[in-house]
Amino acid sequence: MRVVRLSGSAVVLMVASVAFSTSVSLGANIDVRDKVQMDKTEARSKTLVLIGASYAGGWPSDQLVGGYRVMNKGVNGQQSHEMLARFKTDVVVLNPNAVLIWGFINDIFRSDQTKIRETLDRTRKSMQAMVDLAKQSGIVPILATEVTIRGKDEWKEVIGDLVGSLLRKASYQDYVNRHVRETNQWIRELAVREQVQLLDFETVLADQQGVRRKELSRPDGSHISQKGYEALTRYAEERLRVALGD
Repeated sequence: MRVVRLSGSAVVLMVASVAFSTSVSLGANIDVRDKVQMDKTEARSKTLVLIGASYAGGWPSDQLVGGYRVMNKGVNGQQSHEMLARFKTDVVVLNPNAVLIWGFINDIFRSDQTKIRETLDRTRKSMQAMVDLAKQSGIVPILATEVTIRGKDEWKEVIGDLVGSLLRKASYQDYVNRHVRETNQWIRELAVREQVQLLDFETVLADQQGVRRKELSRPDGSHISQKGYEALTRYAEERLRVALGD
């Protein structure tokens, strides 16, 4: 075996070289960790998640808040307990600054009318749970009231509603809107109790009778028209800036 003897100066140079390389390597790792932390902080300070159903999903939310990245997590047809079930994966893991929680009308649409009280009790528990999860995760929760509906823009529906009113029978529109307004009042009270920002969407789109204005609704009477979203955007933008501390 060949033994290589190093002079004292060579040993010093080798030790210095190893120390420098280690320092560079550690420095690079620190820089990477710092960058990850900076990226995480930036994501939190500039991201808003919008969770809901088709009303949320149809919102052109890229223009919702200037300077904030809006991540739209609206899923067509979902009820509030289904939103709760995906809250951790669709909101918490994204580490946003805030979450806008909007939507429970499918709870009413999809409920057996004889069990509507039980359904809406579950709605309230789901809304409360989402607010709690957001707060526990350091995310600012923002609540929104649901919007009322109007009858389909078809002559059969118009005649049916007229006959129903003459017979003093509540229409399906009245049934849905009554429960929307009732639950909205509970959401307003929840916002006060939890001291969170409220976006009162019901009042933005409804007429004096509490029914969605025609020009703010699509022909199906349920989904929101372009003008409706424009009205919501104008209403929400300044309030979201305040809620997000912008």
